[in-house]
Amino acid sequence: MMIRIKMIANYRDALPPEAKHGVIELDVLAGTTVYDAISRFDIPLNDESVIVLNGITVDMSTPLQEGDMVTAFSAIAGG
Repeated sequence: MMIRIKMIANYRDALPPEAKHGVIELDVLAGTTVYDAISRFDIPLNDESVIVLNGITVDMSTPLQEGDMVTAFSAIAGG
């Protein structure tokens, strides 16, 4: 099933070169979770990151569905 991963700001650097506008499509197996999908990228998976599914904060063990978008960005705001 196809999902999308979107990285915002400095997290875009974790995406492969073929990503367009900070988004890459992935073909994943049924039962893949938010954690499974996002953990393949070199970003912090702790309080430093905000990770949302279709714009909503969910548990990382939430299973993905066809067409879902997982978005990640840094929780640390600069000034």
